[in-house]
Amino acid sequence: MHAQYQTATEQLAEAQQALGDSTVFIRSVTELADKREVFASEDIFSRGKIKLVNRGVKLTGQFYERLVAHKLLKPIEQSIEIAGAPESSRIIALVLDEARKIPSLQLFGDGLIEQLGGLLSGVKIPEQLAVKISIMQEERPRLFTHSLLAAVISMVLGIRGKLAPRELQKLVLSSLLHDIGELYIDPKLFDKQRCLSIDERQHVYAHPITGFLVLRECSTLPRGVAEAVLQHHERLDGSGYPYRLSAENISRISRYLAVAEVTSSLIEKHGADKRIGMKFRMNIKKYDPEAVTTIFRLLENCEIDVAQDFDESRLAARLGQLGRLFTEWDALLASCSPAEATEIRSIARRLDGLRMMVLEPGYDQHHLNDLMDIAGEMDPDVCIELTALQDELTWHFGALCRGVERDQRAGVHIPEGIRSGFDAWLSQVREFVGE
Repeated sequence: MHAQYQTATEQLAEAQQALGDSTVFIRSVTELADKREVFASEDIFSRGKIKLVNRGVKLTGQFYERLVAHKLLKPIEQSIEIAGAPESSRIIALVLDEARKIPSLQLFGDGLIEQLGGLLSGVKIPEQLAVKISIMQEERPRLFTHSLLAAVISMVLGIRGKLAPRELQKLVLSSLLHDIGELYIDPKLFDKQRCLSIDERQHVYAHPITGFLVLRECSTLPRGVAEAVLQHHERLDGSGYPYRLSAENISRISRYLAVAEVTSSLIEKHGADKRIGMKFRMNIKKYDPEAVTTIFRLLENCEIDVAQDFDESRLAARLGQLGRLFTEWDALLASCSPAEATEIRSIARRLDGLRMMVLEPGYDQHHLNDLMDIAGEMDPDVCIELTALQDELTWHFGALCRGVERDQRAGVHIPEGIRSGFDAWLSQVREFVGE
């Protein structure tokens, strides 16, 4: 408990620091000002009442150093106008455009898009947040598209879940704004090729809190939106972040948003196909079952395009490595005294969760590579499912490594009697996940 609390405290400090200095966000504003007209809508002052920019002045990238040299009296988005910035109606139109790009939505009938449009017509995005969305669109286009797609999926989940219109509007606002905290984090940290340090991961894990702090200051935002943004990486089994909340403490909007966010990420990676259903089936205790059932039905008939250059031998080797990681963990655990087993029970619980991820589809965690022989002549469905399982386990073993690092940083250590064996096993895990 102490380690979890300390981690959450560190993340809150990270979020407050990011929001307090806002240099990353100000750089985005000034970089945008070199591409589009951005004007000061009022005099911009420092907290020390020094006037930094006169009202009506056109900003450029050259203003960056002046603005970040001081703590601003007001958040900069409250003091600027962006020429051609999309209003609420335009942003909502972009959400509907994104919906039309998902073929599987048509399986629900043409009326779904019209229904989405009718519900979205009542959504009003506060001006200061529309400015942030405009900056996201220009400076973080991948993040902008991800947010639009999450909004589409959220609305489908909300409609199928029979949410009241007001709750649906909260859900779409939460979806559009769920990653707004990332605007205050160095975009280099989201480069998929970058191997993040512990401190850099702390910055990334703090983004739900940063987003919550931003939205909390917007008095016209419907109640519950900021909370949903704060909770969108929480999981029903308590394995999420930043506060490791469990089911009874996570709002219904947050639950739907969590499923929509993961679905949109997987659509971006693989397209809209049934691999997404596989992902949720492997993590069935983490997500809202009602929302997951809707995703199953949405994508169950979407076929997977199996790449012709599928590397069967690499998959077999990876599955063999996974099997050895489970076998050697079991041997390590069997060598523990009762006291040592108690000390590492949180890690053991995580491994039990990964084991169930393998067992629930009917596989044997100790003989995963044998499944390639059972699959025979490249049965596409089996190979894709095994690939999805391997990808998911790789991510979770990586998360386990990072969790151990966070615990050690918080003063939680492995018992001396098994430390060398544990370190050797963890080294194999790191090699497997590529860290």
